[in-house]
Amino acid sequence: MAVSIHDVARRAGVSISTVSRILNNSANVNEKKAEAVREAMEYYHYEPNQFGRGLVKQKSNMIGVYFPSQYESIFELTYNLELLKGIERVLPYQDYSMVLINETTEYEHRRQAQPRYLEFIQQKKIDGLILSAAGDTFTRGDVFSKLLEEGYPMVYIGKRFHQNGMNVYAQFEQYHLQMLRELHARGHRKVLMIEGGYHKIYMDHIASVIGTELPDLEVRFLLLENNHFRRHLLKAVEHYVGEDGCTALCSPTIETTRILLGICAQLSYRIPERVSVVSVEHRQGDGALEYPAVSAFYVPVIDMGSGAADMLLRTIRGEKVEDDSVEYETKLIERDSVRNL
Repeated sequence: MAVSIHDVARRAGVSISTVSRILNNSANVNEKKAEAVREAMEYYHYEPNQFGRGLVKQKSNMIGVYFPSQYESIFELTYNLELLKGIERVLPYQDYSMVLINETTEYEHRRQAQPRYLEFIQQKKIDGLILSAAGDTFTRGDVFSKLLEEGYPMVYIGKRFHQNGMNVYAQFEQYHLQMLRELHARGHRKVLMIEGGYHKIYMDHIASVIGTELPDLEVRFLLLENNHFRRHLLKAVEHYVGEDGCTALCSPTIETTRILLGICAQLSYRIPERVSVVSVEHRQGDGALEYPAVSAFYVPVIDMGSGAADMLLRTIRGEKVEDDSVEYETKLIERDSVRNL
């Protein structure tokens, strides 16, 4: 029977994170606890695997920040830039720097491929990892789960889905539900909700809640792919607004909203007279710079980045993290792009 880090922690009477800190020779570990862990390891003849053994003994003073293959460049999205700004608020003051790990587009098509961050971990190029969003790309296969099980220092951005690990979350499902509730309260009964393909894991739950709570609201879901992005949107707006009768569009980012505004102008769909638009902004005030000014839910990504970095560095230093799952509030900023029907 295979012995896991859970067995060692249980026999030693300590947490998994404590076992991980002892395996990695972190500071600030009680000697009695360390002795109990060593005794448990000897009892079970436990040999840590590559994910949990000595990965941070030789400090690199580098943190990996991992992005999936969303666009040609990670710098095309304000979300990514704000996340990096938040992380950068913390690292220099702790004598750390970051390594950007951007996934190749091929990874999306190779189901058995290993994520690129694994190479950085195995070669000890980084002391810990921040994952920019916890979607299907990150949780695929057993690599991510093993890292969580073995207590590798890691924080992911997204809803908590595992008993181990650390995460920060911005109420993704809640603000999308609130977006639909606000439109319903203003008289809209047919809405097109646009999302990136990497968020599809949340869509079923949102559809289920709305179907129960607002049965007279018809929501169409459009998951965008990277290829032919604008053409995909153009055809969708033509169909759902021009033919299907949707009166409101929900956009996932200001970048997508900017394209939507151009498409609506091309099709002579006046905003908000013909169709209302509500968006998500990751840098506060971005929606006000569009014409017309776009109502948006502000997601404080910069604060999430700082929170993730602080949590990760405290873990690497062997400090106790009281709250390993932190939720950040979003808020609706009403402007000129939504009307009452």
